[in-house]
Amino acid sequence: MLVYVDPTGEAQSVPLAGREVVTLGRRPEADVCLPWDAEISRLHAEVFTRAGEWLISDDGLSQNGTYVNGLAVEGRRRLRDGDLITIGRTSLSFCDPRDPSADVTLAVPELQPTRTFSEQQQRVLCALCRPLLGDGEGVTPASDREVADDLGLDRGVVERELDALAHSFGYAGLPLSVRRARTALAAIRSGLGGEAGR
Repeated sequence: MLVYVDPTGEAQSVPLAGREVVTLGRRPEADVCLPWDAEISRLHAEVFTRAGEWLISDDGLSQNGTYVNGLAVEGRRRLRDGDLITIGRTSLSFCDPRDPSADVTLAVPELQPTRTFSEQQQRVLCALCRPLLGDGEGVTPASDREVADDLGLDRGVVERELDALAHSFGYAGLPLSVRRARTALAAIRSGLGGEAGR
Protein backbone atom coordinates (compact mmCIF):
# COMPACT_ATOMS: atom_id res chain seq x y z
CA MET A 1 0.00 0.00 0.00
CA LEU A 2 0.89 3.66 -0.25
CA VAL A 3 0.45 5.72 2.91
CA TYR A 4 0.43 9.50 3.19
CA VAL A 5 -0.93 12.29 5.39
CA ASP A 6 -3.60 14.61 3.98
CA PRO A 7 -3.79 18.34 4.80
CA THR A 8 -6.07 17.65 7.77
CA GLY A 9 -3.37 15.48 9.35
CA GLU A 10 -5.22 12.21 8.71
CA ALA A 11 -3.21 9.19 7.52
CA GLN A 12 -4.56 7.81 4.24
CA SER A 13 -3.70 4.43 2.76
CA VAL A 14 -4.12 3.25 -0.83
CA PRO A 15 -4.11 -0.55 -1.25
CA LEU A 16 -2.17 -1.74 -4.29
CA ALA A 17 -3.19 -5.42 -4.26
CA GLY A 18 -5.18 -6.41 -7.34
CA ARG A 19 -4.10 -3.35 -9.32
CA GLU A 20 -1.63 -3.15 -12.18
CA VAL A 21 -1.05 0.63 -12.34
CA VAL A 22 -1.70 3.42 -9.82
CA THR A 23 -1.37 7.02 -11.00
CA LEU A 24 -0.24 9.88 -8.75
CA GLY A 25 -1.06 13.52 -9.44
CA ARG A 26 -3.30 16.53 -8.87
CA ARG A 27 -5.97 15.57 -11.42
CA PRO A 28 -9.23 14.22 -9.95
CA GLU A 29 -8.85 11.23 -12.28
CA ALA A 30 -5.54 10.19 -10.66
CA ASP A 31 -5.80 7.07 -8.49
CA VAL A 32 -3.96 8.98 -5.75
CA CYS A 33 -5.23 12.55 -6.10
CA LEU A 34 -3.18 15.14 -4.18
CA PRO A 35 -4.77 18.44 -5.27
CA TRP A 36 -3.46 20.54 -2.36
CA ASP A 37 0.21 20.40 -3.45
CA ALA A 38 0.84 22.89 -6.29
CA GLU A 39 4.33 21.43 -6.87
CA ILE A 40 2.79 18.12 -8.00
CA SER A 41 2.00 17.84 -11.72
CA ARG A 42 -1.51 16.98 -12.86
CA LEU A 43 -0.20 13.54 -13.86
CA HIS A 44 3.03 13.17 -11.89
CA ALA A 45 4.09 9.51 -11.68
CA GLU A 46 2.91 5.91 -11.88
CA VAL A 47 3.37 2.98 -9.50
CA PHE A 48 2.98 -0.34 -11.29
CA THR A 49 3.68 -4.02 -10.90
CA ARG A 50 5.83 -6.29 -13.07
CA ALA A 51 6.45 -9.95 -12.24
CA GLY A 52 5.35 -9.47 -8.64
CA GLU A 53 7.59 -6.41 -8.06
CA TRP A 54 6.36 -2.85 -7.58
CA LEU A 55 8.10 -0.06 -9.46
CA ILE A 56 7.68 3.70 -9.72
CA SER A 57 8.06 5.61 -12.97
CA ASP A 58 8.18 9.32 -13.73
CA ASP A 59 9.41 9.13 -17.37
CA GLY A 60 9.15 12.89 -17.80
CA LEU A 61 5.53 13.08 -16.62
CA SER A 62 6.29 15.60 -13.87
CA GLN A 63 7.78 19.06 -13.96
CA ASN A 64 9.50 18.86 -10.56
CA GLY A 65 10.59 15.22 -10.51
CA THR A 66 9.95 12.22 -8.29
CA TYR A 67 12.26 11.10 -5.47
CA VAL A 68 12.67 7.82 -3.60
CA ASN A 69 14.59 8.08 -0.32
CA GLY A 70 15.86 11.47 -1.47
CA LEU A 71 17.22 10.21 -4.82
CA ALA A 72 15.71 11.40 -8.11
CA VAL A 73 13.90 8.73 -10.11
CA GLU A 74 15.21 8.56 -13.65
CA GLY A 75 13.00 6.26 -15.69
CA ARG A 76 11.87 3.44 -13.40
CA ARG A 77 12.89 2.37 -9.92
CA ARG A 78 12.01 -0.75 -7.94
CA LEU A 79 10.28 -0.06 -4.62
CA ARG A 80 11.13 -1.79 -1.34
CA ASP A 81 9.16 -1.95 1.89
CA GLY A 82 9.66 1.29 3.79
CA ASP A 83 10.75 3.41 0.81
CA LEU A 84 9.82 7.09 1.07
CA ILE A 85 8.42 8.57 -2.15
CA THR A 86 8.47 12.36 -2.44
CA ILE A 87 6.53 14.25 -5.09
CA GLY A 88 6.25 18.00 -4.74
CA ARG A 89 6.15 18.72 -1.00
CA THR A 90 4.24 15.49 -0.22
CA SER A 91 5.74 12.23 1.06
CA LEU A 92 4.22 8.79 0.66
CA SER A 93 5.50 5.58 2.22
CA PHE A 94 5.53 2.35 0.23
CA CYS A 95 4.57 -0.58 2.46
CA ASP A 96 4.91 -4.17 1.29
CA PRO A 97 4.90 -6.77 4.09
CA ARG A 98 5.82 -9.45 1.52
CA ASP A 99 9.22 -7.81 1.01
CA PRO A 100 11.75 -10.44 2.15
CA SER A 101 14.27 -7.73 3.07
CA ALA A 102 11.90 -6.28 5.66
CA ASP A 103 12.55 -7.34 9.24
CA VAL A 104 9.10 -6.29 10.46
CA THR A 105 5.71 -5.58 8.94
CA LEU A 106 5.09 -1.87 8.95
CA ALA A 107 2.10 -0.44 10.73
CA VAL A 108 0.35 2.41 8.93
CA PRO A 109 2.84 5.22 9.56
CA GLU A 110 1.86 8.72 10.60
CA LEU A 111 4.01 10.50 8.04
CA GLN A 112 4.40 14.23 8.12
CA PRO A 113 3.73 16.02 4.81
CA THR A 114 7.10 17.78 5.13
CA ARG A 115 9.97 17.08 7.49
CA THR A 116 12.58 19.42 8.84
CA PHE A 117 15.10 18.38 11.45
CA SER A 118 17.01 20.57 13.87
CA GLU A 119 20.80 20.60 13.84
CA GLN A 120 20.80 18.56 17.05
CA GLN A 121 18.45 15.96 15.53
CA GLN A 122 20.71 15.66 12.49
CA ARG A 123 23.73 15.13 14.77
CA VAL A 124 21.78 12.48 16.74
CA LEU A 125 20.87 10.69 13.48
CA CYS A 126 24.50 10.71 12.33
CA ALA A 127 25.67 9.28 15.66
CA LEU A 128 22.92 6.64 15.57
CA CYS A 129 23.95 5.54 12.06
CA ARG A 130 27.74 5.69 12.54
CA PRO A 131 28.18 1.95 13.37
CA LEU A 132 26.28 1.06 10.18
CA LEU A 133 28.52 3.22 8.00
CA GLY A 134 31.93 2.14 9.32
CA ASP A 135 34.44 -0.20 7.71
CA GLY A 136 33.60 -3.05 10.08
CA GLU A 137 30.71 -5.44 10.16
CA GLY A 138 28.37 -3.21 12.18
CA VAL A 139 24.74 -4.18 11.70
CA THR A 140 23.31 -2.53 14.82
CA PRO A 141 22.87 1.22 15.24
CA ALA A 142 24.43 2.97 18.24
CA SER A 143 22.58 2.65 21.56
CA ASP A 144 21.00 5.68 23.20
CA ARG A 145 23.87 5.71 25.73
CA GLU A 146 26.50 5.55 22.96
CA VAL A 147 24.85 8.41 21.09
CA ALA A 148 24.69 10.46 24.30
CA ASP A 149 28.36 9.78 25.10
CA ASP A 150 29.42 10.49 21.51
CA LEU A 151 27.67 13.88 21.40
CA GLY A 152 28.08 14.90 25.03
CA LEU A 153 24.31 15.03 25.56
CA ASP A 154 22.13 13.82 28.40
CA ARG A 155 20.71 10.36 27.68
CA GLY A 156 17.16 11.61 28.27
CA VAL A 157 17.63 14.27 25.58
CA VAL A 158 18.86 11.63 23.13
CA GLU A 159 15.91 9.35 23.94
CA ARG A 160 13.41 12.17 23.35
CA GLU A 161 15.07 13.21 20.09
CA LEU A 162 15.20 9.63 18.78
CA ASP A 163 11.57 9.03 19.76
CA ALA A 164 10.56 12.21 17.89
CA LEU A 165 12.61 11.15 14.87
CA ALA A 166 11.07 7.66 14.91
CA HIS A 167 7.62 9.24 15.01
CA SER A 168 8.45 11.47 12.02
CA PHE A 169 9.52 8.39 10.01
CA GLY A 170 6.32 6.55 11.01
CA TYR A 171 7.91 4.00 13.38
CA ALA A 172 6.61 5.22 16.77
CA GLY A 173 4.51 2.09 17.40
CA LEU A 174 7.36 -0.41 16.94
CA PRO A 175 9.38 -2.01 19.78
CA LEU A 176 12.34 0.14 20.84
CA SER A 177 15.13 -1.91 19.22
CA VAL A 178 13.22 -2.24 15.94
CA ARG A 179 12.25 1.44 16.10
CA ARG A 180 15.91 2.49 16.40
CA ALA A 181 17.02 0.18 13.58
CA ARG A 182 14.23 1.34 11.27
CA THR A 183 14.98 5.00 12.06
CA ALA A 184 18.66 4.48 11.25
CA LEU A 185 17.90 2.72 7.95
CA ALA A 186 15.38 5.41 6.94
CA ALA A 187 17.93 8.11 7.76
CA ILE A 188 20.59 6.39 5.64
CA ARG A 189 18.20 5.93 2.72
CA SER A 190 17.20 9.60 2.96
CA GLY A 191 20.82 10.76 3.07
CA LEU A 192 20.46 12.05 6.64
CA GLY A 193 22.69 9.53 8.39
CA GLY A 194 26.01 10.43 6.79
CA GLU A 195 29.15 11.91 8.17
CA ALA A 196 27.94 15.51 8.08
CA GLY A 197 27.05 15.36 11.75
CA ARG A 198 30.57 14.58 12.91
